Amino acid sequence: MIIEARIAERRQITRGNSDREPRRSHVVDTILGSFTEMPGLCLTVEQAARLFNLKIESCEVILEDLVRESRLHRDARGQYRL
Repeated sequence: MIIEARIAERRQITRGNSDREPRRSHVVDTILGSFTEMPGLCLTVEQAARLFNLKIESCEVILEDLVRESRLHRDARGQYRL
C-alpha cells in the first residue's frame, strides 16, 4: 500500500521542468528502444535505473506504467522485459 501511494504521488510531479530531468516521453522512448534493440534484455528496477540514469523511484513508476499498458512485462523474479 505504501508503494502504491508513493507511485501515485510521483505521477503528480511534472517531469522535464529542469535541465537535469528529461521529459517522460523521452525516457519512455529510450526505455522501449533499448528493450527493442537488445532482444532478450531483462532488467530489475535497480539495473534499469542505472542504465537509464534515473532515480529508482522514477524508474519504478515508469516501468510499472509500461507494464500496465502491456508495453513491457514483469516476471516472477521482478525483471522487466518486452
